[in-house]
Amino acid sequence: MADPTLALTTAIENATKVANTPLFTTVIDKVTGFKISQWAAEGEVRKKQIHDEYEDSKKMGIVGIQYVSALRSSTNLINTAIKSSQYIEPNKTNEIEMDNDFFWNTVEHSKNVSNEEMQDLIAKIIAGEYNFPGTYSMSTLQTIKMLDKNEIELFERVCCLLINEDQIPQELFSLPEDAKDLMKNINIDFESLQTLQSLGLFLPNDMTRSIQNPEKKNFKLVYFDKNILFVPENENYLKIEMQNFYGLSKVGKQILKHVKPKYNEKYFIWLKENYKIPNYKLKEE
Repeated sequence: MADPTLALTTAIENATKVANTPLFTTVIDKVTGFKISQWAAEGEVRKKQIHDEYEDSKKMGIVGIQYVSALRSSTNLINTAIKSSQYIEPNKTNEIEMDNDFFWNTVEHSKNVSNEEMQDLIAKIIAGEYNFPGTYSMSTLQTIKMLDKNEIELFERVCCLLINEDQIPQELFSLPEDAKDLMKNINIDFESLQTLQSLGLFLPNDMTRSIQNPEKKNFKLVYFDKNILFVPENENYLKIEMQNFYGLSKVGKQILKHVKPKYNEKYFIWLKENYKIPNYKLKEE
């Protein structure tokens, strides 16, 4: 068996570079039980101490799953905290309240996550809650616990179809002929959506949305940084009825802030050609 203490000591050495940042001085030192900022001065002594404890435990025959798991948990926690520290607002000195269940439970959950992409997501969320306590709910944590790397990647792919920040036209998932190639290239289908619905990232049913428009204003459909403009065609029609759509849940909106869906030019063209609003027409550019 490879020496599991090496990953931990490497993580601590990396942490010394950010050990004086707010997250470490107010949180991580408490969780680990020692000041990581002291490692720079005591590093070799502490490294030998950790290694010797491991070797002694091996000789005594007590190196088991629990022992190695404890080392792994500390390594995961510190590596996630290193990532999180870069997202903490400069000069932030906020002391997280002990009754902030979301924050402390998310820190605890980070001990179980070794995948770097998932660590980065959790790091951003920890930092977000540290910067602005109350940003997230416990339902967000429950969803995070169910996610793995593949599901985050799937969420990113599906979110490349979002318009107006929180909705995807229902029509796409019925795979009309003009959208089949688009959906195939993105590698998503209705089953993909169902997976994300089961995780609580999208709402379970398709929805409609009507917007009153008594002033007969133009309506802007937004896709990334591009707009599609619709103008009223019927002077007597005073509302905007959007197509049926699948919408992001509250948790989905929170996690969307920390992933990077990619703009798709073919989809933008599809929207211009196929997205319709009753009694409105597309304004030509």
